[in-house]
Amino acid sequence: MSNFDALPPGLPRLIADRYEIRSLIGRGGMADVYLATDHTLARQVAVKVLRHDTADNPMVTNRFRREAKSVAGLSHPNIVAVYDTGELPATEYSRSTSPYIVMEYVSGRTLRQVLKDEHVDEQYAVELIRGVCDALDHSHMKNVVHRDIKPANIMLTDQGHVKLMDFGIARAMDTSSTMTQTAAVVGTAQYFSPEQARGELVDYRSDIYSAGCLFYELVTHQPPFTGDSPVSVAYQHVGESPVPPSEVNNSLPEIYDAVVLKSLAKERDQRFQSAGAFATALEDAQNGIPYRDEAATMVAATVPFYEHQEETAAFRHPRTSEHPVFSSSADERDERPREHRSNRGLIWLLTIIALVAVGIASFLVIRSLQAEAEQRAPVAVPEVKNLSEVDATRLLNDATFKVDVEREFSADVDENKATRTDPNNGAQLSKDSTVKLFISEGTEDRVIPESLENQSEVAAREAIRAAGLEVGDVSRENHASIPTDWVIGTSPELGSKVKAGSTVDLILSTGMVKVPDINGMTRDEAEKALTAEDVGLLAKFVEVPDESEPGTLFLQDPVAGAEVAQGSFVTVSVSVDQPEPTPSQSPTAPETSQSSDETDESTPPTESKTPGTEKSMPPQSTNGNGNGNGRGNRGD
Repeated sequence: MSNFDALPPGLPRLIADRYEIRSLIGRGGMADVYLATDHTLARQVAVKVLRHDTADNPMVTNRFRREAKSVAGLSHPNIVAVYDTGELPATEYSRSTSPYIVMEYVSGRTLRQVLKDEHVDEQYAVELIRGVCDALDHSHMKNVVHRDIKPANIMLTDQGHVKLMDFGIARAMDTSSTMTQTAAVVGTAQYFSPEQARGELVDYRSDIYSAGCLFYELVTHQPPFTGDSPVSVAYQHVGESPVPPSEVNNSLPEIYDAVVLKSLAKERDQRFQSAGAFATALEDAQNGIPYRDEAATMVAATVPFYEHQEETAAFRHPRTSEHPVFSSSADERDERPREHRSNRGLIWLLTIIALVAVGIASFLVIRSLQAEAEQRAPVAVPEVKNLSEVDATRLLNDATFKVDVEREFSADVDENKATRTDPNNGAQLSKDSTVKLFISEGTEDRVIPESLENQSEVAAREAIRAAGLEVGDVSRENHASIPTDWVIGTSPELGSKVKAGSTVDLILSTGMVKVPDINGMTRDEAEKALTAEDVGLLAKFVEVPDESEPGTLFLQDPVAGAEVAQGSFVTVSVSVDQPEPTPSQSPTAPETSQSSDETDESTPPTESKTPGTEKSMPPQSTNGNGNGNGRGNRGD
């Protein structure tokens, strides 16, 4: 059997005259990952190739190239290394080039598989998070934010090492502000940070929040927030506090709660300021050292807007009885309104400022609610039947949907055309929902190729697999002309229709022929029987003196029923008259010469030859009984 799997159309077996594709080992939303052999360095690598159905989408292509660029500058034992990158030329299956990435081949399981298959205690979870945080510290030092930390993007090798992979939505941070601005919500809903949920600026602390979600799931076997849709989960990330993990998992010590809740703070300034600090706090908790948040408390200083002018005025201008004319009550009445008018003006100014601020805030809140309502507004799934895979995917993407492509057989839709969607067209879904797109693989019926006859076994097996069928049992039969181990026919018969994936049995030639029985036939009949198209043997007739009637076929070698190689000779004995006995000779010497002369003239010849005929003793057969009694059918 071959060690190579069949490849999709348009994907060459050898890439860049160096990487030989062997088998498919993984499939993602936009690319397939293949196990390959690097013939230059004699090692196994993983080749990630953008699929033809997504290569025409510029957004997907740019994201794929960004992954290669992001990881190329990273070199860390906890990050899957990128060795090489390039682009496959356009083919008849794809109108544009298909970029590929050559990466380190990692044999192991993802954390998603680990969580599914086994229980993870807190000690093991801390070890795993330490590996993840070491990888994040390195990428953050290189100004790269991963933005999609989740169990499916973390590999655990067979030796137990942690490997961070899939930087497909990573972004390089602007070194002047150490942040990245995004125009859309990216990441996985159960693990992204509140700022990602709001579509705001993200930085390295967004990865720390996702790492906190990851540790939460490792120790509780469930994410901190769950919901019926990604939108509902996003709202929880923004506005709800997570349940402490020790309340979800009663066996988890409460000492971990403070560390986890610190990593899941809504405001990034309140989280750990590095991935390493998060891992160190978890290790301290594992050793019984509780976490204490030493953030400084800001104290606000209050300054009065104005003083009570009645008291200050009295202090500045005290009344006296010495000059009552200058301190009359009329003067006091004139002074107080001016003081109160000054206070009222300041109050009105502050009131106007407050009303303007409230108005602006109300406008912003209303706009925010409107934007959220537009985001939550459902969208109808478009009709895509009979469209090509590229056109159907583009139409669904334009309707804000994510597309998951699957294939199925269809009797009424041509191959490589869209058959349906799930949910069906017309269904109302929220934006960014995932829609399954089904592509036709053609009718399920397959035709057994008639060209298999008179083909070698190896060629027949390849043709059967190419037709979407499987090779079943192999049997052998005699045939007059088809060489040994070449195909005579199949079961079911050649040219018949069967279901895709059905088993086809091969019937091969033995290279042998069964000798027919020519007993009772004339010479012409025997020759036709032996040289017939379905027998294909050669006849050799030998005339042998015998008591049988002349022309009788009384012996054949090999005997009837024997199996001989194709094109073999069959020797047939033909009866002829026996020669007359020679008269006895006289002892008289003088007559000897004369008698001898007379004998020479009168005695008939003992042999006569005709073209293609010989006289000899009967052939001695050693094969079975047959007609081997030396008499044949003599008509006695």
